[in-house]
Amino acid sequence: MNSEKLSHRTTTAEVFSFVIITCKQSRESWKPTTVHAPQVPELRWPCHHFHHHLHSIIASLALILPFGSSESRATFWASASLITIIQQLQDCRGDPITNTPLHQVLNLQNQAIFVVQMESIVPRSVTALLFSMIFFCLTLTKIGVTCLSPDGQALLSLLPAAGPDAKSSPVLSSWNPSSSTPCSWKGITCSPQGRVISLSIPDTFLNLSYLPPRLSSLSMLQLLNLSSTNVSGTIPPSFGQLFHLQLLDLSSNSLTGSIPAELGSLSSLQFLFLNSNRLTGSIPQHLSNLTSLEVLCLQDNLLNGSIPSQLGSLTSLQQFRIGGNPYLTGQIPSQLGLLTNLTTFGAAATGLSGAIPSTFGNLINLQTLALYDTEISGSMPPELGLCSELRNLYLHMNKLTGSIPPQLSKLQKLTSLLLWGNALTGPIPAELSNCSSLVIFDVSSNDLSGEIPGDFGKLVVLEQLHLSDNSLTGKIPWQLSNCTSLSTVQLDKNQLSGTIPWELGKLKVLQSFFLWGNLVSGTIPSSFGNCTELYALDLSRNKLTGSIPEEIFGLKKLSKLLLLGNSLTGGLPPSVANCQSLVRLRVGENQLSGQIPKEIGQLQNLVFLDLYMNHFSGSIPVEIANITVLELLDVHNNYLTGEIPSVIGELENLEQLDLSRNSLTGEIPWSFGNFSYLNKLILNNNVLTGPIPKSIRNLQKLTLLDLSYNSLSGGIPPEIGHVTSLTISLDLSYNSFTGEIPESVSALTQLQSLDLSHNMLYGEIKVLGSLTSLTSLNISYNNFSGPIPVTPFFRTLSFNSYIQNPGLCQSIDGAICSSSLIRKNGLKSAKTIALITVILASVTIILIASWILVTRNHGYKVEKTLGASTSTSGTEDFSYPWTFIPFQKVNFSIDSILDCLKDENVIGKGCSGVVYKAEMPNGELIAVKKLWKASKADEIVDSFAAEIQILGYIRHRNIVRLIEYGYSMNITEKSDVYSYGVVLLEILSGRSAVESHVADGQHIVEWVKRKMGSFEPAISILDTKLQGLPDQMVQEMLQTLGIAMFCVNSSPSERPTMKEVVALLMEVKSQPEEMGKTSQPLIKQSLNQN
Repeated sequence: MNSEKLSHRTTTAEVFSFVIITCKQSRESWKPTTVHAPQVPELRWPCHHFHHHLHSIIASLALILPFGSSESRATFWASASLITIIQQLQDCRGDPITNTPLHQVLNLQNQAIFVVQMESIVPRSVTALLFSMIFFCLTLTKIGVTCLSPDGQALLSLLPAAGPDAKSSPVLSSWNPSSSTPCSWKGITCSPQGRVISLSIPDTFLNLSYLPPRLSSLSMLQLLNLSSTNVSGTIPPSFGQLFHLQLLDLSSNSLTGSIPAELGSLSSLQFLFLNSNRLTGSIPQHLSNLTSLEVLCLQDNLLNGSIPSQLGSLTSLQQFRIGGNPYLTGQIPSQLGLLTNLTTFGAAATGLSGAIPSTFGNLINLQTLALYDTEISGSMPPELGLCSELRNLYLHMNKLTGSIPPQLSKLQKLTSLLLWGNALTGPIPAELSNCSSLVIFDVSSNDLSGEIPGDFGKLVVLEQLHLSDNSLTGKIPWQLSNCTSLSTVQLDKNQLSGTIPWELGKLKVLQSFFLWGNLVSGTIPSSFGNCTELYALDLSRNKLTGSIPEEIFGLKKLSKLLLLGNSLTGGLPPSVANCQSLVRLRVGENQLSGQIPKEIGQLQNLVFLDLYMNHFSGSIPVEIANITVLELLDVHNNYLTGEIPSVIGELENLEQLDLSRNSLTGEIPWSFGNFSYLNKLILNNNVLTGPIPKSIRNLQKLTLLDLSYNSLSGGIPPEIGHVTSLTISLDLSYNSFTGEIPESVSALTQLQSLDLSHNMLYGEIKVLGSLTSLTSLNISYNNFSGPIPVTPFFRTLSFNSYIQNPGLCQSIDGAICSSSLIRKNGLKSAKTIALITVILASVTIILIASWILVTRNHGYKVEKTLGASTSTSGTEDFSYPWTFIPFQKVNFSIDSILDCLKDENVIGKGCSGVVYKAEMPNGELIAVKKLWKASKADEIVDSFAAEIQILGYIRHRNIVRLIEYGYSMNITEKSDVYSYGVVLLEILSGRSAVESHVADGQHIVEWVKRKMGSFEPAISILDTKLQGLPDQMVQEMLQTLGIAMFCVNSSPSERPTMKEVVALLMEVKSQPEEMGKTSQPLIKQSLNQN
């Protein structure tokens, strides 16, 4: 196509094509002319109704530009102006014209300077037409195109990830891209000049994977609040360019990375909230440049390092919160004492250590000091008494020592003083009664001594008094009755004595009173009946006498009544039914008598009913079946008679039923099969008769079943094998069961203990070989016969587990018994014993070793040629002469050995045999190992030779190791048990296996043994952070401590197997006991101050 062919009929497409070709061909001959287009802001194109007009203008321009003479330069400038306008239109977002040929002709792409190369100027004859089009385009731009300001463009960078949620958001839905300014958008505030000065859209779902750096172009921004907007990524360092910023809140997001040091350039910043993210790295010391900063919140992140001492220069700082950063370490800089305007300092749940700086006494405006759950140690600085504005002092769960400073009594505005879980000693200062505003006082779980100050009765606004787990003595001061606002009193686990003051009944708003674990005597004051708000009363483990006051059962809100372990007498009155809110009624281990009142069935909310170890008589009231929410029913060790009511089977929520050690008769009710949640059924030591009901197969959560010491008969039902949840114990001993062990028992693969002794069972016991989890088995005093299973467990089983089963025998393969191996009363035949003793006789050389006999220098003359001198010091004499006896022979008979093969002489067991202690007629003590029968005779010889060879490697001045069958230096399972015990001790005590601060670098095992041997409370071994937990948890940890000590027994043979450890731990876990303190000290006020 050429210019001659161009006509008024030419189509738009042809014109565009012609323009492209012409421009391309003429590019080399064009002369450059530079035209500076006016700077145009970024615009948007919201008006689509004139789009077709724009294409017409483009087509006209394409016709004009390539033609004309050089007579009129004005026409060229007009063309350039039109190009500028089109550039403006092109930059408007929405439907850009970059897809048109004109874009290719002009090559405008994002440039502000246009280089127009033209060979000729548009003829003057078309100038009028050109200016008409310019005017038309300007008119369209004015009335049809609205373009957003640069600040608005920056704000829109927050939208992309919000997606469809932006339209439904009450905030983002107002962000209209067609607006000329964002000032009308929600969350946006502008200056009179139209610049954005505030962006505040907290709790708005943005779903951004990064913070747009483009926000830093909001150069006039003073407030930026993007808290809880679901933003991740890092904080852009470019935010340090927002020099007018006064508030920056990026809290409660998922930001990572470090805090940019560039934020230290925000000289106008007053509030910085970066808390509740995942920020790492150290706190930048550049933040000390923020001289206007008033609030610095960095809590609940993953910051590490120490607190920069330079932050002490932030003299305007009022709140400094860095808690919840567990990797923050080091000491608290004393320079922080220069922050005299500070009102809140929170550094809880960190790794900070060292002492509290005494310079904190300069913080005269401090209202809250939260330093709990750290590694802070040392004594409390008395200077804290100078913080006259202090209201909340939270120093619990630390390692503070020393006494409580009496200077704290100067804190007239103090409302909460929490010091629990430290190692504070000394008395409770009576001067603290001057803290007239005190609401919460908690010093539990320390080592405080002395008496409870009677002056505390002056604290008329005191609501919570926590003194539990100390060494307090003396009486409970009656003056506490003057604290009319008291709602919680916890005095448990002390050494308090005397009686419970009757005046405590004046505490009208008292809600919980814990006194368990003391030495309090006397009766329970009936005045407690006046405490109408009382919901928890625990007086367990004291020396209380008398009866339970009926007035207590008139408390409508009482839900927990625990009186365990006292010497209470009398009975349960029928008025117990008035206490409809009771959830736990635990009066076990007393001397209560009489019948269980049938009115107890009216307690519809009762979950725990403990009446065990009392003197209750009569029958079990059928009305108990009405307590449908009951989970625990324990009446063991009473004098109950009669049959077990079948309606008890209607207690479908029951988890533990213990009716043992009574005089109950009749059969086990079939309805017990309805206990779908029952995990412990204990009916031993009664006079029950009849068979085990087949409905027992429905107890699919049962872990322990004890029916021992009854008169049950019949066979063991095969259905018991379907109770595969049985893991702890199955005890059917001392009954009259007959028949064989059902094959279905083999399904109880997780069972730890099985006792079938003292019955009339018969048949083979092969099925027991499938119970691979067994740690304890007793089948004695039955009529079992056949081979004993050949498994490692049965090899180590005591003889007493088999006795009085004359038909049992031991075989090599577990299937065929030799007549010479028939067990009689648990011992092998004479032939077998003879075989063993022949081997033992040939093993006399095991006692042949090198002995150095040390003798005392009594009656020996030392030859002068030896030049020896006698020693007169010490209890042993290691001086010359020494008598060396190279060999020692011990003579013994078969009978002398056989007499020692008794269970009481067992000193060790292994997979190859049992080791016995044997005393010879001459008084010599030797160890004899009885080897298990080998499959081939030559294996015994080979093993014996190997043992003798190994014996030659043993070296000690006074120990000769005994040979063992298959002896090696490999670590055994019992070594693993020991290691596991050490791990348990580390977890419970919070100490490493060996720590430098433990005396002489003692191993943790020795340290625990020393603590226990010195009669210190076992709880002192636990980590101090654990000691303040609810008592139920503490009791479980103490039981676990006992298991750990089993594991680290110095004798490997006395250590349990891992299976036994598992069983013991499961027993601990399954206990539902919740004694005493049911919750931690209330620290609600402190939870928000970290």
